[in-house]
Amino acid sequence: MGIMPNRLFLITALMLTGLGASSWAAVAPLSPENLRKEATHILRGKVLEVKSRTRLNGLFRLDRVFTIRLRVTGVAKGKGVRKGDEIVVTAWRPALRIPPMPGPQGHSSVPKNGEVVTVHVASREGASFVPIMPNGIRIESPKPPR
Repeated sequence: MGIMPNRLFLITALMLTGLGASSWAAVAPLSPENLRKEATHILRGKVLEVKSRTRLNGLFRLDRVFTIRLRVTGVAKGKGVRKGDEIVVTAWRPALRIPPMPGPQGHSSVPKNGEVVTVHVASREGASFVPIMPNGIRIESPKPPR
């Protein structure tokens, strides 16, 4: 009987280690100072169009991916983008997780057509800019101007 508790302990320890290695924590919002520091570009602009699609991201995980077309009205940081340029920003949010799992929850703000936004860019993927997660997109105007 003395061996059984040791095996139970070993199995429990291995399971907890495996779960810890596979789970992610949600990403905490960055302070305005850290957003400025981490961003490769800081761009302000008016949203011209927002499209979304669903993407399979592993077994039983679906993400909603947003393609945001933006007319740049100001550049606070970064090179290669000028006022008047049209750029594409790609953001995402989880759409389905089976079972529900903790982890990155994507971008907290996704703008609507006509809204004015400031985007703190983490990187570029091809021609698309990727905002810092989770709060790299800040909506400046609460409602689209009429």
